[in-house]
Amino acid sequence: MNAEKNLRSSIAEIDYSRDTLFGPIPMQATCRVRLATVEQDGHTLRELTIIGDVPDYLPKSAIIRIALDGRIEAGPIREHYAADEEGEERFKVLFENEHRRRVH
Repeated sequence: MNAEKNLRSSIAEIDYSRDTLFGPIPMQATCRVRLATVEQDGHTLRELTIIGDVPDYLPKSAIIRIALDGRIEAGPIREHYAADEEGEERFKVLFENEHRRRVH
């Protein structure tokens, strides 16, 4: 997996859903994150690294929407996992960006 490394972090608004027996419940969190582009099996994906606490139920979500630095990116989650970076635990989400739009 090749990655475009960007060590700069920003505050992002993250929208995702929690699936229940009664249907999805929309969830939202504000987190410090890093966003990078990675190649995996010939597909270009976005890698969201959560710095700090992982929002409740995010690991069980199937879709994600991120508002970061005046951009909105959204799409289905392909993979998520915990990773050790710089001696600290991080949570990573790989998703397909199907929504590219600038916020005014």
